[in-house]
Amino acid sequence: MLKIKNSADSAEMYISGAIVDDETGGYFEAWGDDGTGYEWPKAVKEQLDAIDDNAPLTVYINSDGGSVPAGVAIANMIARHKGRTTAVVDGWACSIATLIFFAADERKIPSNAYLMIHKPSTYAAGDANDFQKVVDALDVLQEGLETTYRNAAREGVTDEQIHQMVEDTTWLTGADAAELFNIELLEATQTAACASGLVKFKNMPKGINFADRKPVTPKQEPTLEPQDADNYKVRAAIQLAIMEGEILNEEI
Repeated sequence: MLKIKNSADSAEMYISGAIVDDETGGYFEAWGDDGTGYEWPKAVKEQLDAIDDNAPLTVYINSDGGSVPAGVAIANMIARHKGRTTAVVDGWACSIATLIFFAADERKIPSNAYLMIHKPSTYAAGDANDFQKVVDALDVLQEGLETTYRNAAREGVTDEQIHQMVEDTTWLTGADAAELFNIELLEATQTAACASGLVKFKNMPKGINFADRKPVTPKQEPTLEPQDADNYKVRAAIQLAIMEGEILNEEI
C-alpha cells in the first residue's frame, strides 16, 4: 500500500506491494478498496503531485515486483522529481521493483535486506510469428534492465557479470548488492523479509521462502462483515486474473 509522509522540508514515500497497472488499480478504486498490497502509477503520481517537487524525497521499498510498464512509469516519476531522491530497501526489492530502487539519486540497503534480478517474462498466445515478436520484445526489455544495472554498477563489475546475474535469477543480500552496485550498506534491522505467499521466485534463499514454512492454524475462524466479504471476493478475483494473465500480461 502506498503511503507518504510530507513535512515542511522533506517527504517520505512507502511502496509496499506488487506493482500493477492503472487498470488493475482502477478496479480497487471502483470497489472502494484501498489497494493494500498493490501499487500503481496513477496512485504514485497523485502522491508525488501532493508534495513539493523540490523537497528531498526518500522512497522506502518492499515489493515483489510486477508489471514492467507500471514499474518503468513509477521509476521515471521518481527520476523526474527535482529534489534529491533516496531509495531504501525495507525488506526486499524484486524484479521491476529494482528499477524503482535504482531510479533514485542515492540508494541504501540494510545488510539483511535483498535485491532480486531476473529475466522478464510474460504470457502469450498465437502462432510462431506472434511468439517471435514476444521473444524480441522480452529481449529489448532485458537489455533495458541490464543497462540500468550497468549504470549503477561499481567499477570493475563487467557487463557479462550483470548479464549472467539476470540470466540466472540472482538474489543478493544487502552486503552483496553494496559490493556490486553503488549502494550504501546500512546496519541490519530485526525485520526479516518473507514472500507474500502468492509469489514463488526461482532460487529463493532458504529461510525466506514462504512455501518452506509450516502453516499456522488460527485459534479461531475469522469473521467478515458483509462489505469486507465483498471486498475479499473482489481482491481474490483480481489476484486470480493477475495470476492467469488476464490483467497483468507483462511482468518480471
